[in-house]
Amino acid sequence: MKWFCCFLIVVLLFIITCAQKEEKLAGEQGGTVVIGSTDLPTTISPLAPSMFGSNEILDLLFMHLHSIDPETGKMKPELASSWEFSEDLTSITYYLRRDVEWWDGKSVTAEDVYYTYEKMIDPKTNYPNIAKLRFIKKAELVGTYAIKFTFDRVYADLLTDSDIMAVPKHIVEKSDDNFGQNPIGNGPYKIKEWIYGSELILVANDKYYRGKPPLDEIHIRYYYDMNNMIDDFANGDLDLVLNITPTKAKDLEKNENIAIDSRPGNTYTYIGWNLNHPFLSDKDVRKALSMAINTNKILDEVFAGIGVISLGPLPLSSWGYNENIEPIEYDLSKAKEILENKGFRDRNRNKIIDKDGKEFVLNIITNIENSDRVATLDYITKDLTALGIRIRTRTLNTASFIDVIVKREFDGFIMGWSTGAKIDPTIYWNSDPAKGLFNFVSYANSVVDSLIDVGVAMLNRKKAKKIWNEFQRIVYQDQPYTFLIVSNNVSASYKRIRGVDNGITLANAYTYWIPEAEQRVAVAALTSLGEDTTSKRTGPEIEPVGEAEKPPEVVKPEELLEAAVKKDTASVVDIDTTGITAVPLAPPKPSVITRATPVKQVTPKYPESARTISATGRVVIRVLVGTDGKVKTTTVLSSFGNPACEVAAVAAAKQWEFKPATKDGEPFEQRITIPFDFRPPR
Repeated sequence: MKWFCCFLIVVLLFIITCAQKEEKLAGEQGGTVVIGSTDLPTTISPLAPSMFGSNEILDLLFMHLHSIDPETGKMKPELASSWEFSEDLTSITYYLRRDVEWWDGKSVTAEDVYYTYEKMIDPKTNYPNIAKLRFIKKAELVGTYAIKFTFDRVYADLLTDSDIMAVPKHIVEKSDDNFGQNPIGNGPYKIKEWIYGSELILVANDKYYRGKPPLDEIHIRYYYDMNNMIDDFANGDLDLVLNITPTKAKDLEKNENIAIDSRPGNTYTYIGWNLNHPFLSDKDVRKALSMAINTNKILDEVFAGIGVISLGPLPLSSWGYNENIEPIEYDLSKAKEILENKGFRDRNRNKIIDKDGKEFVLNIITNIENSDRVATLDYITKDLTALGIRIRTRTLNTASFIDVIVKREFDGFIMGWSTGAKIDPTIYWNSDPAKGLFNFVSYANSVVDSLIDVGVAMLNRKKAKKIWNEFQRIVYQDQPYTFLIVSNNVSASYKRIRGVDNGITLANAYTYWIPEAEQRVAVAALTSLGEDTTSKRTGPEIEPVGEAEKPPEVVKPEELLEAAVKKDTASVVDIDTTGITAVPLAPPKPSVITRATPVKQVTPKYPESARTISATGRVVIRVLVGTDGKVKTTTVLSSFGNPACEVAAVAAAKQWEFKPATKDGEPFEQRITIPFDFRPPR
């Protein structure tokens, strides 16, 4: 009972702490940051988070009930100003802030949170993270700004699982099907313009409860090809790039004006061995295979040394990670000795070892879309061939790759699993086929099964860490996988971007700021009256002609598999893995589009009639750039109401010339918006 009283005291102290007033956002106001990403969503809604990519954009547009403080690692209040546990710890009551509004001005209330929860558990919604809510017994409104969640068990992740990111009930009720394309949020930024497959433009929410964020706008540009993104970043067209490869980071760090942000990753790459193979059923044989693979060389030459060697099913970034694991070191001679002691010899003198009349042959596969894994497979093939094993490799498209894995038609496969703040490895490691849905290697260890069951339900985090440490130790010792690499999460920014101490991520972008003297200059500022700008590079905004197609989401085998589990409405026991292969046999090939770039810019003359009244303002002209780079049509998109300035702006825009846009290498027409600022000459 003593521990229980201590726990309640800690909870009460935390409630008092989290009820304190939130600090305003720091940093100089103004400016625009342009971010390059290969992951722009096709829908933006907490009810439909992406199954295949990052959901950090939601953190800029919607508020969590609470979040992790990156500086302390502790839970801090967000939409909920405080919360309290029931005496038996089976329920949590959240008390919401009363100063948070949706972008349309309506207050955010507990009814919005309750409505969101009900939508999430409704089978019609197909909420992909439904398994996260499976231990919540019910939700109840206990006040206009208070909601209570009751659980069917007590465990360590009560707060994590009840962290609902709310949607506005009054909006979704009217436009449920369309909400993901026209979302209304309550976060630090609002959507100003969304060009599918090209760019998402956000503007600061001046009614955000912590005050207006420092940056006026955040532009997120989508790239199908990382090489194009890196080129634009190196040329200064982008301020920040997300989730770049280690080799790209190595090239960029040569520029003294660029800061590389490299942090421990949460995805471990591995070779999964088919334990039903007559040779691979022996863990000593599996250990010999792992010993013969030079993971340090793979880390250095494939991942540019940016990461760590994987030491089991929990990465270094996980709170449950075991720091005392003894790594299996690369030792080809010792690996050969182990196999010789197991009866493997090159009896036919064909450089392939054999046993019981059978040659040691392994069929290893991976997905062709991941170049790092394909390169890793090449290194593994060379290493295991040196051990005397015949290696047959196949690189398959994602759908075929998944199909082969589900049917267990492999000896080994290269893939990766990701871990989050919540540790629940049931679907990967439990020996019960109904629970271990992705235990494709047929690993069975009753001790591991028990550790998982105990660890998931453990309330005390320190005791849970001991459970997960032992879980990691046993799995690593058994080597059902050869654990390879945990590559770092790497992003980069120019050093003029400040406030990035807690990481270069999209989720943190609302805290970024730029000193006034270094703020990105808009096109209008570059086209100041009387200034010749024909040789200067500018960044006019781009709009596709006609109705834009949504970009295809990145297809990754592990995320397709994990998405299948997330769609389960009750638990992980009813997933039909046979349906996982119902995806295209090859991922859709996106069009490669390059933007129209100005090669000649003309500044409008300040009209004499405007001079007499000192007219000041902005006129935005939309132009259609033809395949020859000439302006075909002009339209006044917005104006401050002076007709003479509008005429001057149109006349100037017609004289602009561009390097035409291309689509799959062919010129195509593209709409551009050009802003012109008018002010009396000094």
